Amino acid sequence: KKAEAPADTASKPEGASDKVSVVIISPALTSVFHQELVKGAEEAAKQRGWDFSHLEPDKETNSADQVAKVQDSIQRGVSAISICAVNDEALSQAVKKANDAGVPIFVHNSITMVPEGKVEAYIGYDQFEGGRKCGEKAIELLKAKYGGVARGKVAILEGTAGIHTRERAGGFRKALEGTEVQIVASQSANWLRKEGADRTTEFLQKYPDLDLVFGCSDAMAQGAAQAAKQAGKTVFTIGLDGNPDALADVKAGTLTATLVVFPREMGIRTIETIEKRLKGEAVGPIEKIETEVADKTNVDKFLK
Repeated sequence: KKAEAPADTASKPEGASDKVSVVIISPALTSVFHQELVKGAEEAAKQRGWDFSHLEPDKETNSADQVAKVQDSIQRGVSAISICAVNDEALSQAVKKANDAGVPIFVHNSITMVPEGKVEAYIGYDQFEGGRKCGEKAIELLKAKYGGVARGKVAILEGTAGIHTRERAGGFRKALEGTEVQIVASQSANWLRKEGADRTTEFLQKYPDLDLVFGCSDAMAQGAAQAAKQAGKTVFTIGLDGNPDALADVKAGTLTATLVVFPREMGIRTIETIEKRLKGEAVGPIEKIETEVADKTNVDKFLK
């Protein structure tokens, strides 16, 4: 799939230009989150007159293809790579390949350090903390529903196995510890809206009195909201990403809340961090993005 790289980048022989060239490698572009992040990075790179390309597998479960795209980028002679890895295995292989080739590699959308290898900087937010904020929002909603007592039945929609799911779901669970809230189900919906809807339909058949669904991404939570609506149920739905379409759903009242992690800004920050490093300035190890829960009361400020 060569079509993803702009022709001017792809057709240049290696070393033919002193121009900075950067590549952003996402798990896939099925999620609005990654589409927005790439947009932000592309704007920032083009403002600097850099060659910019993005490469990604067709779906967020294809780790072998993602590692192959790192290899392709190295062979093309790029100046720097930033990756949001499909899973832990893809990440460690990507870092090793880049390190062996002497290409600076950055990680975006995660600040969990890899156990071996050199990552120049991690540009992202604390995902455990983000999950915990979503859990606190869940407690607030359930307390309001049950007269000040945090109780009720909750289900979690996980992404694919790896750092992102582990931290977000882990933080959410941590917030609920010591309350009367029961987590009755936790299943993967692979970051996909349709799977989020399908899993939630199953949850509701098994637990008709389900109170709340937490999706470890917006798309899955949006699927949950759709499924609850189709089943004629009133269920709180909390997502995580703060994508523009999810914020619009919060405003419309179809999604209860989302954790805003500013994907477009994260893309811009990634390019700014790469620029500093290429100029020989100190960066990292962590460039932290702050997050905030958006619900109906404050969503307007995020919708500019």
